[in-house]
Amino acid sequence: RKISPRSSFRLFYRANTITPTVTQLQDVVNSSNVLLLSTGNPTLNQQTSHFLSGRYTFANTQKGRSFFANIFLQAGQDYITNATFRASQDSVIQTGVVLKQGSQLIKPVNLDGYKSLRSFLTYSLPFRFIKSNINLNAGFTYSKLPGQVNYINNLTDNYTYTAGVGVASNISEYIDFNLSYTGNFSTATNDMEPESNTKYYNQVVGAQVNLLTKNGWFLQNDLNHQSYSGLSEGFNQNFLLWNAAIGKKFLKNRVGELKLSVFDLLKQNQSISREVTANYIQDVQNKVLQQYFMLTF
Repeated sequence: RKISPRSSFRLFYRANTITPTVTQLQDVVNSSNVLLLSTGNPTLNQQTSHFLSGRYTFANTQKGRSFFANIFLQAGQDYITNATFRASQDSVIQTGVVLKQGSQLIKPVNLDGYKSLRSFLTYSLPFRFIKSNINLNAGFTYSKLPGQVNYINNLTDNYTYTAGVGVASNISEYIDFNLSYTGNFSTATNDMEPESNTKYYNQVVGAQVNLLTKNGWFLQNDLNHQSYSGLSEGFNQNFLLWNAAIGKKFLKNRVGELKLSVFDLLKQNQSISREVTANYIQDVQNKVLQQYFMLTF
């Protein structure tokens, strides 16, 4: 709905169902990992979700200012999640299948209580001193995840607060730069196992600088410094990812471009992530491709 010539508001609602997968329905025990067995649940119901979103926009083209706000709400019934059973002694779960003491069995179940909220807003205005635009943004994410451990229901609340600022240049066609900062602060609390409550922080500082000469030569630099704190031992890392390229534009109207690029110039690239579920928190570090060169036309 248009509120004024410069602003508008949009509201949207959707409901949908999610059908369990074949793997989730199969009553077959996967014992490839003797410490962590899994099985399906043929009595699973389909999950029902309700989704509501709202968006407000404001733009003043004369002054170069704009504001956007988004909010997304979601709730579900018969939410498909995993139940965990931790064996205090050897237990027979199927003919010929024994869950050893100290091992775990994971099984999908339907639980109510799932909720999710996401919000994001950004404000942009010109910064005439250096012929640039400044973008301020902030966001908040919340999720309530139902789970079950040894037949006792529990809930995990996950909060993430995000804030950032960016400066984008508009000096000339030969000089282009972008500076940015984004910080994410997250907390996770579990009502059944408060000793697993956690807080962690991630921040990214970025700088992109592109230079172009009148005769078609160009130089590109893209730097991102990432840091993590509050994760498990060995995962709190800091690294600088530097990508660079040099090239030449040629042919009629400069439609041709020959460029030599190098990815991860300092050989520091890492892949770190944290997964928060109803029953556990997991930090993951994957091996990733580090420095390599590419010639493109």
